Amino acid sequence: MGMSTSFNSNGESIDVGITPKNHYSPAIVSFRTFTDSVQLHLTDEQIAEAAYVFNQYLDGIRYPETPDQQQILNAEINQAIEEGIA
Repeated sequence: MGMSTSFNSNGESIDVGITPKNHYSPAIVSFRTFTDSVQLHLTDEQIAEAAYVFNQYLDGIRYPETPDQQQILNAEINQAIEEGIA
């Protein structure tokens, strides 16, 4: 049996929570807004896989207001090298 659903927060704040697994149910991952709620009944392995995918996505985001620390370090090193040579 297959199912497809869509969850659009429309910019609302999202409350995300995990109810730990128990003897009768796997863990439940919940996404809630003021008006809607989605619950996913997942194994620990499925939650770990979803967490990995979310982290991969977040690692790829560039925040324009946050300077790239590696780029700053490289510029400082290059400047120090140029001053040492001159």
